[in-house]
Amino acid sequence: MEELRKVERKRKRFSIRLKTSKGITCTDTPSPNVVLCNVGQATGFDKESLLQLISQLPENVQVSKFIAEKGESYSFVVFNNGTSAKIFFEKFNGKSCNVDRTVVYMSYVEDVPKNEVVCPAVNPQGLHLLENFISDEEEMLLINLFDWVEEANLKNRQVKHYGYEFRYGSNDVDLSAPLSEKIPPECDILWQRIRESGFNIDTPDQLTVNKYSPGQGIPSHVDRHSPFGYTILSLSLGSQVVMDWKRHSGEYIPVVVPARSLLIMTGEARYDWQHGIQPRTWDPIIEKRLLDKEEVKVITSDTEPRGTRISLTFRKTRQGPCECGYKVLCDSSGAKSADDIDGELASNLEELHVHQVYEQIAGHFSSTRHKPWPKVIEFLKSTPVGSIVFDLGAGNGKNILKRTDIAQIACERSVGLVSECGAQCAGMCAGAVRLDILTAPLCDARADRVICIAVIHHFSSHARRLQAVGTIARLLRPGGLALITVWAKDQKKSSYLCKSKENQDPKTHATVGGLNLPVHENRTQFQHNDLLVPWRLRRVVDKKDDKKCENKLGDPDTTLLRYYHVFEEGELDKLCGAELVVEQSFFEEGNWCVICRKV
Repeated sequence: MEELRKVERKRKRFSIRLKTSKGITCTDTPSPNVVLCNVGQATGFDKESLLQLISQLPENVQVSKFIAEKGESYSFVVFNNGTSAKIFFEKFNGKSCNVDRTVVYMSYVEDVPKNEVVCPAVNPQGLHLLENFISDEEEMLLINLFDWVEEANLKNRQVKHYGYEFRYGSNDVDLSAPLSEKIPPECDILWQRIRESGFNIDTPDQLTVNKYSPGQGIPSHVDRHSPFGYTILSLSLGSQVVMDWKRHSGEYIPVVVPARSLLIMTGEARYDWQHGIQPRTWDPIIEKRLLDKEEVKVITSDTEPRGTRISLTFRKTRQGPCECGYKVLCDSSGAKSADDIDGELASNLEELHVHQVYEQIAGHFSSTRHKPWPKVIEFLKSTPVGSIVFDLGAGNGKNILKRTDIAQIACERSVGLVSECGAQCAGMCAGAVRLDILTAPLCDARADRVICIAVIHHFSSHARRLQAVGTIARLLRPGGLALITVWAKDQKKSSYLCKSKENQDPKTHATVGGLNLPVHENRTQFQHNDLLVPWRLRRVVDKKDDKKCENKLGDPDTTLLRYYHVFEEGELDKLCGAELVVEQSFFEEGNWCVICRKV
């Protein structure tokens, strides 16, 4: 009985969160729509897990649709009728269900999210997909070339390099350090076949081989322009996968890449689009349909499981500045100052040097963040009973307090960090949702408190920083309070500075879309307002020996660069004062902080 009461309390708290974040209303009246409040894509619950439960019910209980949105710790099930939904609800609500021994609690809902996405039917210009490019026998020959036993794992996959080592921190190679192992001669069968297909290519001299197990992926990226030639080749072995293609203008096209197919990337696809693979054990089924007499791609609610996939990416290295003509993602464009940055370049800079980085470092980042700041605790402890609190840019959820008398919503853009948040929120009146603070599809004027800790300094233009503050103002109720913190440029009064390090102007710079940014030397005084700050990933060599878990400083394939705009004194007050009333402003361990009220 007590367990049922706990489930009911959790269900009610979740209903507040779902109404606030998605506008979806929970109901006690049985309907064909059921939400599983605490299991979803972020917890590893997939369609196969659902079907295992359905198999325990009468044959007339059928599922019409299963919706598990990326990064979310809940999911939706649509049944063929209300009776079937009721049978499922009464059988499994509040029960362990053998899903990682998690007690699943659920609710009926009036509606479910629309999860069919319509995309253009035409692939990005310059992207060519040659299906059945090699035979089954040739596929097995290539698969058997690679011995993975002694290879070190990246977080998302196993990887091998030939010719030159591809550096994931900078998406390029070091031409001064060629590898002894060259591209295996067994790959030579590909070059003439490609030319016979009508493509004029230079013979590649660099190969990266990635092995993806089901559930693994790679963040959205573009190979750096200047170190590689006009054409990049990608051969898929073993399993089909859906590859997501995204353009800085907002266009999105999923591409189904079958086993034994060859992707040829030239022109726009090579230089002006990013591509990536979502980390999941299944892929959506993509259908081609006619919509208003135009052929489109429709991502349906149906899914199919992934198998193990091996990709061979071939590149031809080059030297000198790139002359591609695609300026936004190019590392060789004419230099600009941070004051000249426009929305398109700002969005791309953040994608490359904020969002992609946090996806790669999520686990390591979370392991370094344990306790909330004292000022955050002080601010949240004063929150009245029954309040709704949004944590925008929640990271791993460390700021979620152990309070069950307020509804706390952890909002985070990184899929990896949303998963970390889910564990932090367990057992409390809290939940984790994935969103971008600039768009934040949450209901207006619902929050009594908002915290935004160490987030706004990642936005690369004044307009986007102001837009983030505008989101906070929009979400607050009249009279609601917000605590906002950013990194300060002046660190002299903090413990950040290392006395043994000399403060000097950075010697290293990186160019992103024509914007020349200095690379900061960690633990030294900031010399510029707009800069890139290194994050050095810890390479785990032996989990039994913590002393072997230290990463060699400067190792290029494990050093990633995060963009920051560090704030001058009074700059945050002025930014927030455009939308909110600043009631308190203070400096706290290297951060400028403000408490604001919405009038």
